[in-house]
Amino acid sequence: MSFGKEKALSPRRNRSYAGGVIESAHSGRWFVTPVRTWRYRGRSPYQDIAIGDVEYLGRCLFLDGWIQLAAVDEFIYHEHLVLPALLAHEHPERVLILGGGDGLAARESLRDPNVRQVVMVDLDAMVVSACREHLHDLQAGALDDPRVQVIIGDARDFLRNPRARFDVIIVDLIDLTPDTVPLFEDVFAHVRAALRPGGIVVTHGPDPGPPLHEGLRMVAFLRERFRHVAWYTAYITSFGETWTFGLASDDVEIASLPAETWHIRGRRLTSPPRSFVPRAMSARFWHTEEEERMLDLICRDGENAPPLSRWQSTVVDGQTMDHIREIIGFDDAGE
Repeated sequence: MSFGKEKALSPRRNRSYAGGVIESAHSGRWFVTPVRTWRYRGRSPYQDIAIGDVEYLGRCLFLDGWIQLAAVDEFIYHEHLVLPALLAHEHPERVLILGGGDGLAARESLRDPNVRQVVMVDLDAMVVSACREHLHDLQAGALDDPRVQVIIGDARDFLRNPRARFDVIIVDLIDLTPDTVPLFEDVFAHVRAALRPGGIVVTHGPDPGPPLHEGLRMVAFLRERFRHVAWYTAYITSFGETWTFGLASDDVEIASLPAETWHIRGRRLTSPPRSFVPRAMSARFWHTEEEERMLDLICRDGENAPPLSRWQSTVVDGQTMDHIREIIGFDDAGE
């Protein structure tokens, strides 16, 4: 919902919040994130952009009212998105990032000394600019590194006429939902042609568990398009749920790589991962019988599997945020 349509209640004195966001991936639960201070708010031709400071979470990025990252735990998401894909490749020299305008996937890519070039293609110049200014510390200079090339443009257009081929392609675009299925189909129709032999693609999705198993939809999507697919999960505190990550390749049997290979390759990183142990990656591709059963159901008969939900979010003003706090009776630890 646009910022111009913020919901407001009657004025209150001693307002504690500048505003907040309310999100729901399904009708059963709503997540409320109060924002202390807005550092940036803008509207690009594509989306609403907001960067604000949140109690305990630190600096946060929101797009169209959806939290994209929080300073306190963004490394969990970005390490899981990027590093396993790099380590699954014997010698990744060229990395393509589709999306990732916050610059943090680029930061993680540079942790592998084998990487000589990172090309980041993001549609929204305003996101890239706002994150350069307000997430500069988190970026750690990644977008100013001479190995990184930033291209403002549509990932689909880039893939139709790639200027080079890549060892690893990181698809850090919007999540797979009913509204974005055509985008994913278009992107993945051309991803293979942009991969070098032995190349690996990685993407992400929501929670793989009940009630909706949406992360498994993403895994099934990859299985329809690649010979070898391996998936794993990580709990992202600021997202309020477990997140799914999928690795895919036509040449590399990722799930069969031994623990020692992950360990040896992990040692080449400039610093060890903070959120996972490389040696343990091979075990993270093991899944329960129930997860495999549901994944098989989705792959075999997706029409009878739980449907993808239509996600909802809204941005509210500070008065409304204070009123919500009053209604639920929570004390404010920051006062």
